[in-house]
Amino acid sequence: MSAAGAEQGVASMSGRHSGSARRFGSAAIWSVLALVAVVVVVGGWFGVQAVRASGADSCDSVDTVSLAVDTSIAEPVEQILAQATEFDRGCVNFEVRPERPADTATEIAGTENRPDLWIPDSTLWLLKTLRSTGALPELAKASVANTLPVLVSKSDAAPVTDTWLSVLQLPGQRIGDPLTSSASNAAILGALAESEVAISDAKAVSAALVPMAQDFGRIADTPHDTPDLVAQVAAEGGTSVATEQALLAYEADNPGSGLSESVPPTGSYFLNYPLAVTAPAGPEYDRVKQAGAALGSVLATASAAETLVAAGFRTSSGTPLPDGRGVGSVASLEIKNPLSIETTLRDWAVLALPLRTLVVEDVSGSMAAKSGDSTRIALTVDASVGANSLFSDQTQMGLWAFSIGLGGGKQDHRELVPMGKADGTFNGKSQRDAILDSIRGLPALVGGGTGLYDTTLAAFRRVKEGYDPDYVNSVIILTDGANEDEGSISLDELLASLQKEQDPVRPIVIITVGVTSDADPVALQQISAATGGTSYVAEDPRDIPDVFVKALNSRTERLAGE
Repeated sequence: MSAAGAEQGVASMSGRHSGSARRFGSAAIWSVLALVAVVVVVGGWFGVQAVRASGADSCDSVDTVSLAVDTSIAEPVEQILAQATEFDRGCVNFEVRPERPADTATEIAGTENRPDLWIPDSTLWLLKTLRSTGALPELAKASVANTLPVLVSKSDAAPVTDTWLSVLQLPGQRIGDPLTSSASNAAILGALAESEVAISDAKAVSAALVPMAQDFGRIADTPHDTPDLVAQVAAEGGTSVATEQALLAYEADNPGSGLSESVPPTGSYFLNYPLAVTAPAGPEYDRVKQAGAALGSVLATASAAETLVAAGFRTSSGTPLPDGRGVGSVASLEIKNPLSIETTLRDWAVLALPLRTLVVEDVSGSMAAKSGDSTRIALTVDASVGANSLFSDQTQMGLWAFSIGLGGGKQDHRELVPMGKADGTFNGKSQRDAILDSIRGLPALVGGGTGLYDTTLAAFRRVKEGYDPDYVNSVIILTDGANEDEGSISLDELLASLQKEQDPVRPIVIITVGVTSDADPVALQQISAATGGTSYVAEDPRDIPDVFVKALNSRTERLAGE
């Protein structure tokens, strides 16, 4: 579904808010949204026309209506209103409140400071209010203006990108937070739309989000709105996802900035700036509804279009900007599975949580077995070193190795690097370098049998001891065999202990990775399932980096089941 399609659906499903408003499931809502037609606030429109037909050209009194407007378009909207007469405005004074959409959505969900009307940057925000209010806002105008996400870079270092997936995969890509930025979200939705027509792979889109979401923790406390990202590219180079309008606005204030913008040839998911009636149900609703219709008429005038275009916005039709400004003609990408919008945001919310994980690697004698022209342990080391780059500096991680008796006496595990933040230090090295050095030293530890069950329970308990509620707390176990420690607890005892000691309020997730088909897939799956985790088998140790991506993504599967 394109942004325009979403507009139509929201308009047709919208209606006056009431306490008895039916609460629809996501699938049902989107099914209806995809089928029904636009219904604009016709009652208010006819009311305005009736006033004009009466011959009146002045107002006996002026009403006041609050209007929340996305910060990116607030200034031109204020200019348009200032140029319109009181009569043109329907005898209404609109109190414009420039706000981030996330803040307005929170206000609508509550009871304080709720605006009468709202112009967010995308219909996607109206859909978010459904969960909190039980009803979709009524549309006074399906689209006030348009813009689209673009890739911003220095003109002399513009990368070539064929798809939105390749945009997301650019090293060091700045994308902001799709939970609060429609431009960021639209870039991801563009990649998902491509995957629906086999231009790219949905799994690759998911994989691209993992390091980006994890790295977002690094900038979460610094300015990362769309204009901020454009300014960062101008100052530091690299690339960012922004909007056509944001770049043009930056260039207007900073001529000669040397920036360029581009869009993949596949097209883009447009942002449509709808005008919605968000006043609560009650005796004042019709008054606000009529004011919304009057405002929609003002914003549809030729002079309003000139003001919006001068500010870098496209008109509601999406027509390219004149005089060679912007990226020119761009196809509108459509989402066939609109539920991917909600799924993508949910997944990002989970993936963006920093990870606290203990990686536990098997060094039993079977890891010395040949695998192609190498050995299992050598390939596992190479893969683990590569996978290490998936973890951001916000990650807390530690490393254990295990085989029977490796830790001395009856202890099968040996702690190589204790849990710590990736950008911290251990033994005079950074935590990350200490872990990488220890991974490279694993071949020297190979020998003995597989002490899987005791090690698993010990690792679970260690992570639980230092549980951090601000992180996803987990254990990742890599092994190529079944438990061989005759003196250890049984599988049933291990599973019973995990289930008994798991605290649903402070959960520890165990991810198991079977290295080659010699691993015990049934036991590994049961171990992971006991904690709400997932299990994977890497038939070839070279598949381990992909498995690490799946392991990180598995957090979203857990959330989906809650």
